[in-house]
Amino acid sequence: MESPLVSAAWLAGRLEHPKIKYRDFLEGLGAAIFALDLEGRFIFLNAPALELLGYSPEEANELVGQHFAKVVAPEQAEEAQDLFLQGRELRPFVLQALRKDGRPVKVEVSGAWVRRRGRRVGALAMAWEVGANAAPREGTVPERELSKLDMTILQLVSSGLSNREIAERVYLSTHTIKDRIQKMMRYFGTSRRAELAAKAARQGLV
Repeated sequence: MESPLVSAAWLAGRLEHPKIKYRDFLEGLGAAIFALDLEGRFIFLNAPALELLGYSPEEANELVGQHFAKVVAPEQAEEAQDLFLQGRELRPFVLQALRKDGRPVKVEVSGAWVRRRGRRVGALAMAWEVGANAAPREGTVPERELSKLDMTILQLVSSGLSNREIAERVYLSTHTIKDRIQKMMRYFGTSRRAELAAKAARQGLV
């Protein structure tokens, strides 16, 4: 079995590979993306991830090589570590992350294992800040009650993507995407995807 250090080096190399351009891909996703080795140490953080945690691009090296527990509230660090070590596919969950200045930020996290020839060599995690700061306009669904993950899924639904295509974009299972879309339909009082997209567009959410 490959050691975590070998796996970490391989994953880091893939992120830098000039032909694959994974780094460019991860930077362009818009969401906060974290690449980790098998022990939970950061290998790569894209610009939105650094911004979420209050770091500048020039300060990325302060996190690379550090365990993810460094940016998790102490009361949740052990639980997050247990989930990671269990090796299960990570469904979305909410935790308190810590910014560089010590201020907490509530985020929703999902993740997926990176595999090489069937073996786990690392993990990718995606995070969205929970809630939005914008005040709701009169007669609209308050945007602040939707997580940024919900808003991302809503945007993708409105773009006409299927559940499978959305799942691939946000590293979640199709079952999870279906469940979240159904919850948003109930939230918006709609029964079809087209109605959901139309109502969200009327309210200026997409």
